[in-house]
Amino acid sequence: MRTTNILRVPFRIAALVTLAAAIQTAQPASAADTIKIGAVLPITSALAAYGTPFVEAMNMAIEPVNAAGGINGRKIELIVEDAQASNTVAINALNKVLQSEPVTVFGAALGTQVLAMMPITEREKVPLIASPGTRRVTQQGAKYFFRAGTHDAVEKENWTRFLVDDLKKKRIGIIHVSNEWGYSGRDNTTEFLQKLYGLKPVSIASYQLNDKDYTAQIHQMVQDGVDAIAVQGHPVEEALIVRQLKQQGVSVPHVGSGTLCMAYQRDLLSKEEIAGHYCEAPDLLPPLNPRPQVQAFVEAYKKRTGQTPDIYAVHYYDAMNMLIAVMKQYGVDREKIRDGLKDMAYEGLIGPYKADEEGNLWHGAVVMEFMPDGSAKAIRRY
Repeated sequence: MRTTNILRVPFRIAALVTLAAAIQTAQPASAADTIKIGAVLPITSALAAYGTPFVEAMNMAIEPVNAAGGINGRKIELIVEDAQASNTVAINALNKVLQSEPVTVFGAALGTQVLAMMPITEREKVPLIASPGTRRVTQQGAKYFFRAGTHDAVEKENWTRFLVDDLKKKRIGIIHVSNEWGYSGRDNTTEFLQKLYGLKPVSIASYQLNDKDYTAQIHQMVQDGVDAIAVQGHPVEEALIVRQLKQQGVSVPHVGSGTLCMAYQRDLLSKEEIAGHYCEAPDLLPPLNPRPQVQAFVEAYKKRTGQTPDIYAVHYYDAMNMLIAVMKQYGVDREKIRDGLKDMAYEGLIGPYKADEEGNLWHGAVVMEFMPDGSAKAIRRY
């Protein structure tokens, strides 16, 4: 097995920051009698896909409650601060949010930022809800953290079984971003290959956040004779890797992380480009979910934003609604909210949420295949 780390020049994609200015300027004026909920998310930067769409989804959950008079006469105020693509900025944003004494804080679907924020929220004893896939986020012994989505010990077992059992591949290559998210994908895939099949990845190649040329990593996969490639990166990166696999004539099966689904739904790839590729996700792409309540959400979200929601936006919508249900039943004190999030079984748009001993609320995973017509079908469920 060969491992490399290739450094490239960072870049920015302006399309990922659509709606950012509106979100930062549309917050309600602070009032002493509002129930304050913080949101520390990437509103700008190349990681805006992990923040801007989620703020819209959370506001969709909050607005009907406020229109009906709030919770015991108190309306909910969402206080948003931009975490950008930096742990330092995220910590500063969190400290600014905490000055408003929120009863709960929502963080990004980014393990590196959540791990940076967690010591502060634990010290302040404020519940932190986020949806990172990074496995070790919920292995820190945190008492106030709750994960709204699936973690890599679930998703990587699912895609490893898919690659070996379903596709009959044994020479797996891994390409990953050099951060907590990428390491989690690499390490959990490696662990399940060994644990389930006695195999090891035959090639591992990493890259830096915002790289745009993956020629070296793909060439390494070819040289090492892989028969399938698994990629764990961010939306723009995964979209570019799909393009460059085709440009370099690489036709072995390729499965992307959940962010490849995000890339397609953000129009970073055409249906022709993504056809024949696979991606994992916590659940079906919302537009393809047959549940009437999911379809209603999809239409309302599209009408509101002009975009199609991804599964992570649904998680933040469901998590905010779960928090609202907890506050109605248990109260708005931080400790009561924590107890409610631990105890409540909540039926969300896509299914049931219930905390396990680590604070993980959602426990499903799927692998989907993209069809030539742009649709995707679930071909393996966890």
